[in-house]
Amino acid sequence: MNKKRVHFANDSHRGRRQRDKFMPLPYRCTYGRKWPHVKPTLDAQQDHNQRELPTNRGYGSNFKTVLNIIIKDLQPLSSVKRHYLTRTLQSSLDVQLSASCIRNELQNLYKHKRVEVQKAVNDASNLALSAELWSSSEKVFYLTVSCHLISEDWNLKSYVLDTAHLLTKHTAENAVEHLLRISNEWNITEKTQIVVTNIDGIKKAQKTGCRWTYIPCFAHTLDRVFRETIQRTDCESLLRKCQRIVAFFHQSDKASQHLQQYCASLNLSQSELTQSCGLNWLTTLHMLKNILEQWQAIFKVFVDRRVEDLCLSENERKIMENIVAVLNILKDVTKEIGSQGFSPISKIIPHVQKLQEMLRNNWMARNDIAKILAEICDYHIGNIKKNLWFRVSTALDPRYKTSVLQDSDIEDITAEIRKQIRGSAEHCSHDTESEESVFQKYWKITNISGNTLEFWKSHKEFKKLVTVARKHLTVVSTAIPVERVHQLQESQLVDRRNCLEPENVSMILFLNSNQ
Repeated sequence: MNKKRVHFANDSHRGRRQRDKFMPLPYRCTYGRKWPHVKPTLDAQQDHNQRELPTNRGYGSNFKTVLNIIIKDLQPLSSVKRHYLTRTLQSSLDVQLSASCIRNELQNLYKHKRVEVQKAVNDASNLALSAELWSSSEKVFYLTVSCHLISEDWNLKSYVLDTAHLLTKHTAENAVEHLLRISNEWNITEKTQIVVTNIDGIKKAQKTGCRWTYIPCFAHTLDRVFRETIQRTDCESLLRKCQRIVAFFHQSDKASQHLQQYCASLNLSQSELTQSCGLNWLTTLHMLKNILEQWQAIFKVFVDRRVEDLCLSENERKIMENIVAVLNILKDVTKEIGSQGFSPISKIIPHVQKLQEMLRNNWMARNDIAKILAEICDYHIGNIKKNLWFRVSTALDPRYKTSVLQDSDIEDITAEIRKQIRGSAEHCSHDTESEESVFQKYWKITNISGNTLEFWKSHKEFKKLVTVARKHLTVVSTAIPVERVHQLQESQLVDRRNCLEPENVSMILFLNSNQ
């Protein structure tokens, strides 16, 4: 591939989310149940004793318990009557529980919380947005918009602002219209410069007069890189075969019991075999890894039951090992991006460099999968170091600034920082300390560890750089909290939000995320 791109993801699909046809095979036995039948989490039941909900009516603590469980566990209002806890509490309530009654109180809570979030947003001088496109079914698409800011005491705060129902028109153009509507409603359009999103083709759908810069979600880009790698290497048939192996054991209790017995006798791992969810790199990693670890036992079961079409050849297992080696690299790199919440984009350049180096080493060890993935990765994010916003953000993170300061030419970074310093409200033309001396003092700092925001909070001598640092470190690297990038199974939020009624999705997700 000769052409490189500065931005992450291919935007040729004009924003339409392509439904993944590479879906898991059905199991006869299922693990877990759909939310309407799931009991609330212990945290949700206990948390109501620690947090007072500002309800407008004197329904008492039991009613607040019901509201808290609905918010914390994302319970659809249609299931209120069926919920075992609400049936238990009904006798002690002065009113008859109903979906309309609970909706009215949730709306009151929403109005109260919205005032609180609006104040935080109004007080912030710089904001960044993230926009996640997601679907609850084949035809129901939503756009969840979140706002990110750094508070006066240098804490990164994230607030869900709204979730728009896109109906069947889930194009980039429609998403931009909703994004602009939401930003106008919250009065943050002018404050916002950057939008991080998982929507393909959104750059081409930019509205005239809107000055936003769109940055693709890093996690979404890695998923795309992996999908393109598998499609280019013709490994889809092998992955489908692995899915059939997993389904075979889930569909036969006896085969599953024999597998466990053979694993025990051979001292092999007895991790549960799980299917990959589409061409998702993390679930594919766990599926292939578990099959390889238990292959001796799996093969014995196949011999006993005379199953020939699911046996893996030596060459197929070698390809699986190569895929696992590459996906372990992705896992290691994404773990270093962060473990919870949102992480600033200042981490992306150093970790992309590490990813490229590790893939190159794997490639030199004759892993053809690593070679192809490295080429595709280079095509999508190889030129990220030339992107000025990423370079400035990285330079203003004291832990990673050497990733860009080692370059012979850093004049564009210093010029951009000077430009933003002189354009800031805090800039004073009578400052005695020159910008150059501040730069030199900051560039020379080494061996920085710990929290980046704590560094800027405590180092008062760099006050000239503070405003620019706050602006750039507000931008996050993913459109979703990073813990969801590392989850093997869908999180409760992702799983349960799919069961919410469309008319209640925005309100309940707002209350759930902004607790």
